Amino acid sequence: MTDDEMRPQHPKGSFQQGSRFSRHGAGAPANVPLVRRQRQAEAQAAPHARGEADGSPYSDPARYVGANRSRHEARSAAKSVRRGVEARLGDAGERKMVHRPARGAQAAQRVGAAAGKPSRKRRPGRIVLLVLLGLMAAAIVAYVVLLSPIDRKIALGDEDSRALSGMLSPSTPVTPYYALLLGSDRREDGDSSRTDTIMVARVDPIANKVTLVSVPRDTKVEVPGHGTQKINAAYAFGGVSGEVAAVEDLLGIRVSQVAVIDFDGLSSLIDAIGGVTVNVPVDVNDPDYTGLVLPAGTHEMDGATATLFSRVRHGFALGDYQRQADQRLLMQAIVQKLRANPTLMPAAANALGGTLSTTYHCYDLIPLLLRMSLQSPTIWSASIPSSTAVIGSVSYVIADEDATMALMATVDAGGDPSTVANGLQEGAGTSAGSRAPRRKG
Repeated sequence: MTDDEMRPQHPKGSFQQGSRFSRHGAGAPANVPLVRRQRQAEAQAAPHARGEADGSPYSDPARYVGANRSRHEARSAAKSVRRGVEARLGDAGERKMVHRPARGAQAAQRVGAAAGKPSRKRRPGRIVLLVLLGLMAAAIVAYVVLLSPIDRKIALGDEDSRALSGMLSPSTPVTPYYALLLGSDRREDGDSSRTDTIMVARVDPIANKVTLVSVPRDTKVEVPGHGTQKINAAYAFGGVSGEVAAVEDLLGIRVSQVAVIDFDGLSSLIDAIGGVTVNVPVDVNDPDYTGLVLPAGTHEMDGATATLFSRVRHGFALGDYQRQADQRLLMQAIVQKLRANPTLMPAAANALGGTLSTTYHCYDLIPLLLRMSLQSPTIWSASIPSSTAVIGSVSYVIADEDATMALMATVDAGGDPSTVANGLQEGAGTSAGSRAPRRKG
């Protein structure tokens, strides 16, 4: 009886019979994995390998080639299985790295949104935006509450506004422009329909420069439909638009802004800003007409004194030319006071309500004054080169056309007009004008 016949037989599938997990069961050789069976085959073949020289059947080289091939195939199969497992595990790891952080970030965003707490990086920008919006809102409220009523008080009348519509040259806050400044003095001759002060201001916001050019009120011009007239009569015949047209034609410029002030309101303006400091260039001795007597030098003037100073033309060697120069000095003093104290602007505009009519708005002037408050502006002034003549028993000021065009070319280029205008030379930043014979009366 063989060994297999003597080995006890157990039911198939029982623990004693053996399974793929049992090493001693009867069916073990058939159920062990391929690699293990291969190793058993190699162990059985090893003793016969030594009999290769004596011609035993195990010395056949083909047998070992087949065994090596089987061993190689087994290893290849094992590697394939291992690579497949690693590939699947790698895919799972990548999915975890890609998707889980995204889900975590989304969850973090939801939590942050629910808590109402912006990220640290966005918070400063949001704060700046809120501050800017707050400042804009405050500026709008301040304009509506404080400045809009003032704008309504100082606005030109409807008739003048309609006449100027489309006539004025557009301007921007960053480009130079010309403003026409007109003043009337009813006390002098009782005729408020004629302007006694005509002044052009070239304003350069970026260069922080203002150039004032006076036009004598008696300058001879041609008024359409009215022939030869003094330039201040253009206001009587055509209102503000008539005066703008006459000045533009005389000086070869385009006007962007207009301001008309009654000299009765000048006193209120100066008192509202606390007075002005004026450097009087020559002695003022006019006891008969204005009653003002002042020595040359620096003077603190209230509204009443400053108004008299702007009117005086008697007792000067240059007559009305000196008055023009004094008016420019007073204008500079007002600008300097407002420049040094921009907060006085609303009070000044309010004081001028009813006596000032202008195309300016408060929001046009306040930024300009704020810019001037940061840096002292350059202020130049001049009077157009001219002489006097009597034509048909009427005394006129005759503008020197060529010299006037040369003067305005310098002004338009942002230069100092005192280098061009002949006559009165008060230095840069004050005034310059043409000399003329002393006028009578």
